[in-house]
Amino acid sequence: MADVIEVQTTGSMESFLSWRGILAGAAAGSAVSLVLLSIGVSAGLSLLSPWPGQSYTGFAASVAAAWGLIATIGSFLVAGFVAARVRPRVADVPADEVEFRDGLQGLVAWAVCVLFAAFVAMSAGIAVLHAGSAVAKFSDRTASSPLAAIVSTMAAPPEGKPVTAVPMLTTDETTTIEGIFLKSFGHDGLTANDRTFVANIVAAKAGIPLSEAQTRVDTAYTDAVAALDKAKKATELSGLLTGLALLIGLAAAWYGGVRGGSSRDNNTLARIGFSRF
Repeated sequence: MADVIEVQTTGSMESFLSWRGILAGAAAGSAVSLVLLSIGVSAGLSLLSPWPGQSYTGFAASVAAAWGLIATIGSFLVAGFVAARVRPRVADVPADEVEFRDGLQGLVAWAVCVLFAAFVAMSAGIAVLHAGSAVAKFSDRTASSPLAAIVSTMAAPPEGKPVTAVPMLTTDETTTIEGIFLKSFGHDGLTANDRTFVANIVAAKAGIPLSEAQTRVDTAYTDAVAALDKAKKATELSGLLTGLALLIGLAAAWYGGVRGGSSRDNNTLARIGFSRF
């Protein structure tokens, strides 16, 4: 004799949403996401190598993007399915309304997952900032910005002269030059006074003529602009892809909720099929 699964129903005055189901779905979806992302990180690292000719950086980036989308869809699909599957059905409600409530159940589970992930990311960011501040207090020389590597190359000794172990630019000088560069970004470039000021520092530190120092300043400034523009575009692309992935995840959570509700009401196995919506 086949087992009969009793479908629990509640009165129409009960809560529109089941927070028990929402929290269960959010927990299940977050766990699946963690597992899938861990697998993705391990697989991605296997494509990278410090040895020449053995690293597939471009392919690794493509795989990471594809796997991130798969992990997002899979985790939110599970979250929506579980959230609706454990939600009691409300009696005397039309089928279309039941389907809408199940989809909404999945949507709210998606929102809880997103808010939880944002909270974790924010907490981790704050912890990193505090740790960075603590390290900076005990560091004799720290990079004040991503431009530090570009700025430091300007004071390299000319060819043929030995490189000393003493830093050629002090922390204060590096910070000052970076501030001058950053102030000019988005405007018409370095002013004549700023260019001369930085060139004088470089000429004195590197032991080169002022004209050569000015050439180094111009080259470094061009490299700095290109580096910041590349970082800006990478940030824009990352934000766009993240937003699109979350929107796709929203659709997956809604669909999972609808399928979870159908599985609950029809006493079917807990599986998700794509033959019909």
